Amino acid sequence: MAKKYNAVANSEKDVSQTFLKGAAVLTVSMIIVKVFGLIDKVLLTNIYSTFGQGYATMGTGLYSNAYEIFVVIFTVATGGLPIAISRLVSESIAQKQIHRVSKPFFVIVGIVSLLIMVIGSFFYVKGIKSPYSIYAMMCLAPTILFGCLVSIYRGYFEGQRNMVPTAVSEIIEAAVKLVIGALLAYFVMRFGIDSYESTGTFLGFTFDNEIEAQNTILAFSVAGAICGISLGSLCSFIYYYLLFKIKGDGIPKEYYESSIDARTARETLVLICKTALPIAMGALIMSLGSLVDQFIIQRVLLGLVESNPTALEAQYGAYFPKDVFYGDEITLHTRLWGCYSAALTLMQLVTAVTQVFGSSAMPNVTSAWTKGNKSELKKSIETVVRMTMLFTLPMSLGLSVLARPIMQLIYADEAIVDIGGNVLMIMGITTIFTAAVTPICSMLQGVGKVNVPMKLYTVCMLIKIAITWMFVSIPEVNIQGATAGSLVAYAVILIIGTFLLIRYSNIKINFYTTTIKPLMGAVLSSAAAYTVNYFMSGIVPQRVSTVLAIVAAVVVYIISLLILRAFTATEIKFLPKGEKIAKVLEKWHLIG
Repeated sequence: MAKKYNAVANSEKDVSQTFLKGAAVLTVSMIIVKVFGLIDKVLLTNIYSTFGQGYATMGTGLYSNAYEIFVVIFTVATGGLPIAISRLVSESIAQKQIHRVSKPFFVIVGIVSLLIMVIGSFFYVKGIKSPYSIYAMMCLAPTILFGCLVSIYRGYFEGQRNMVPTAVSEIIEAAVKLVIGALLAYFVMRFGIDSYESTGTFLGFTFDNEIEAQNTILAFSVAGAICGISLGSLCSFIYYYLLFKIKGDGIPKEYYESSIDARTARETLVLICKTALPIAMGALIMSLGSLVDQFIIQRVLLGLVESNPTALEAQYGAYFPKDVFYGDEITLHTRLWGCYSAALTLMQLVTAVTQVFGSSAMPNVTSAWTKGNKSELKKSIETVVRMTMLFTLPMSLGLSVLARPIMQLIYADEAIVDIGGNVLMIMGITTIFTAAVTPICSMLQGVGKVNVPMKLYTVCMLIKIAITWMFVSIPEVNIQGATAGSLVAYAVILIIGTFLLIRYSNIKINFYTTTIKPLMGAVLSSAAAYTVNYFMSGIVPQRVSTVLAIVAAVVVYIISLLILRAFTATEIKFLPKGEKIAKVLEKWHLIG
């Protein structure tokens, strides 16, 4: 008698290994993507710096204005779809079921969201009094449609714990964005300035003064940079489409043969909506909070400069021309937001890594929860928390203690280095909480509490808005107080979210091994970074001193973790020649 194929039994692996494989693939790709993104942002900023004073801060502000409203609408359109599909596919594999969804649904969502972006942008730029942002917003709108088309394919592959397509697509997207965006930004800027200097016009526009001309040319240049994002998103969709056409959905034939009867298309669609909506709403509230943050910060700053321009000129007059503080072309609020955004780019390097852990953890946590495997669930949760803290703590504290030197290392504009550096000091500490919240909420969704993160994010947004408004309203603090609300709000919901995860999963997390050990190593590494930079900055150039400080921090951190035995053999084995390294470390009792 032939042995019946057991799809579930044959799909089960050691949970921590499964998680780490997925996390490793996404982490490597995310590092590449974020490095590309950082290069893109730095390159764009430094390109504008070469054209004169104030271009970099204004350009970064316009870029960020377009991106923030895009993120909100993009989140509504796609925020819950990949996670919902991933979660349902994970459940289906565990229960021997596979479902397909109707593609027209995603196309309709994408088209509607694109129209909302186009129409809503005009109201938004009027609200923040940043008319030059509109061109970039229009160029970014098509990305929403492409993102919706990508979501369905991404969810299928991630639900099978196959993170390679996600990694490849994101690298393609980032590479196109970097190359095309930077080239378009430079050539539009060069053409615009040459055209204005020779004819006094640009693309048929005539201007009342030079400031208006500069801002208009800059706005079109930023729109050119944004076109790189839309083209990158299109290329990502083409990759997924071709991959799916050539290889299919990647689900073995035996899974279909051993599965129970599938739901109808309508039942599947209803289930996807029920699963995706709470997840998307939670993500929406957080991104909406960031948009409201941006709106409030710029409106409050605009109010400050209109009511008390001399106070702000006393602080920032050395960085910006007098015109930005007075008259009809007040743009100080956009420029200060640009400095804030430059610091935010560095913070997002850290949060991007933890988002990877959240995505990779979802199928493992969901599968373990669905099957009632408490041991597997505990391994999944503790692995996610430990890996999150291992990455988050040293990077966050490092950003804080080396805030200005790091800004000086990568940016050329003096205003961004000084003003953004002050912002980054507090933002570094804030990053610990913002980065850890994402995987905690992903795991809450994985254990079936899809509505809880939405409630947590709502509380977070309210706290964040209130505190941000209070601090930014103080003339002496202004933009440098913009991270205070995030610090308090994310700390609160991280504590509450962790408590609820323990309660709902009925899993007791070992915080000594998952959090305390990485924290001890991070404190030692950040102290080493500060000390090396302090003594070396007077001997060698500042950029060299900063690099030496970062290298010292990495070395001290690794040594500290080995002494504290913070790594496990399973994690070490995923490194190149990990088996040999693990044996040596085990011999010296340096791994747990």
